[in-house]
Amino acid sequence: MQSQSEPGRCNALLLSFVWLFAIGFGVWLFTAGRRYREEYAQATQDWHVGGVRMVELTLVKNDRRNLACASDQTIAGLHCGYRGALMPADSASADDPHVLQPYNTTQNELLLGAGLWTSPGLKEPLPEKRFTAVCNFHIEGVMKSASTRFDVNGSFMPLGKTVAAGAFTDCVLPQ
Repeated sequence: MQSQSEPGRCNALLLSFVWLFAIGFGVWLFTAGRRYREEYAQATQDWHVGGVRMVELTLVKNDRRNLACASDQTIAGLHCGYRGALMPADSASADDPHVLQPYNTTQNELLLGAGLWTSPGLKEPLPEKRFTAVCNFHIEGVMKSASTRFDVNGSFMPLGKTVAAGAFTDCVLPQ
């Protein structure tokens, strides 16, 4: 009779252990997810569609002609200078305020922006060496699949991630 009670007791202990493990794992998963969401919300504060964020871009004088992106996606009238098949769009000029180009901020955040080179603050003679420009970035959406190039003779490379896309206004060179 003892042999019959031992399997039942073993099953009850095993079941209790499994439930204790599942509850512990659920609590850990909930707290880890909450902590991640709080950290992510702080890191991406103001980075939402419809938001305006002040950004400081790192640039060189030749970026006007060197930078380009390729995508078939259009966001709020903004588009890349090249289509997904790497063919030039109707308007591929950086002087068109609707053509997106890839830029890096001084915080190394990649974004696609339009209208930088049409800003009155960048019409003056630009520095010969690397410089920064401070702009208001109006976030219109996100590009989910695009390719970028950072040299006019370079090849387009897929982004591999989603990036914010929008328009620049009120750009100035810090003194």
